[in-house]
Amino acid sequence: MKAVPLLSLLLCPALMALEPLAPKTRTTHHLAPAPEQAGGVYLAFPALLALDDEVLVSCKHGRAHARDPGAALDLIRLDRASGKVLGTQSLAAHPDMTMQMGEWVRFPNGDIANYSDVYDAEATLRSGMGVVRSTDGGHTFSPIERVGIVDGVEYGYPFDFIVRGPATWMLVMNFEHLAGGRRVHPAKSRPGPVNVIRSDDNGRTWRFVRGITDELGGAPINESAFMPHGDGFLVTTRGYDDTQWLCRTDAEFRIIEKTDLNADNDFIGQHIGRPRLFEKDGQCYLLGRNWVEKGLMQLALFKLDPATLRITRHVILDNAEKSRLDDGYYAQGYWTQRDGGESFHVITYKRSQGRHSPDILRLEFDWAEVR
Repeated sequence: MKAVPLLSLLLCPALMALEPLAPKTRTTHHLAPAPEQAGGVYLAFPALLALDDEVLVSCKHGRAHARDPGAALDLIRLDRASGKVLGTQSLAAHPDMTMQMGEWVRFPNGDIANYSDVYDAEATLRSGMGVVRSTDGGHTFSPIERVGIVDGVEYGYPFDFIVRGPATWMLVMNFEHLAGGRRVHPAKSRPGPVNVIRSDDNGRTWRFVRGITDELGGAPINESAFMPHGDGFLVTTRGYDDTQWLCRTDAEFRIIEKTDLNADNDFIGQHIGRPRLFEKDGQCYLLGRNWVEKGLMQLALFKLDPATLRITRHVILDNAEKSRLDDGYYAQGYWTQRDGGESFHVITYKRSQGRHSPDILRLEFDWAEVR
């Protein structure tokens, strides 16, 4: 827990600790239970796209969290209304590529694509972002293709998408060894800047819009998320230096105001891993893995006030009991109507301490309780 001077508490009400809430009602569904044996399949990093009748879930299919040669991406299909698993299939695989994270987008013309964080065959360095595309509503997907160079830069790790009107924005990370790359932190992965790029032809071509790393004065950032807000956007970034920036930008992603959520809130121990921003019923939320302290993670949902960039509500969706976990909590949500109310479903993964493999989970909540 961070030591906060009394004077800082008096001068900054945002530092006053919020009492975390744990929902009384929750149902846990195992979409892909972890195998018991060591050295078995390692399923992780789920991402979802909610369609009218189905939910498409991509996840990494390998044998380890990282440094995992031959890892591929799987696709789990869910019936949206019931949550039942309809089937599992390979989504992206290639003998000369190693897949890590996949990120979904549905383009303005209805095409569905999954952009992936691709490594070389030995799983040592990123080799450039890949993509698979469906032109039939997600029934079939093309073989994986390399996205290639965008205004002199090749990108590696896709974080998030926004689709508004005919435009699609991608929040994505470059690496030093890829074309146009430069290093912003000494990590072994050779991380470069996080940028916003834009497509006006449903992802066939892209162009550079703004460097979020540069807007933050060169801050060493990694996993990031964004969402529309008013005439501009909200952006959050997880820093290698354990900052958790929340920024309000204009329509061209120039930062108007920013705050470090980690510095402002005692209940965020280090940062929010793999953050997700979303709007629901006119309210703004941040979902992600809260590193409460070293070695202790929780799945948390935060309600945000975009005018002040403060957290106004803190809900612990999983691990309120503070069990030790070895891996987990990349998460995304969707909603269904049920019994006159609304259910909030979170797809995530979780590896309990001492187990080799994580479970892919669907956690179901009463939205009225956690919102």
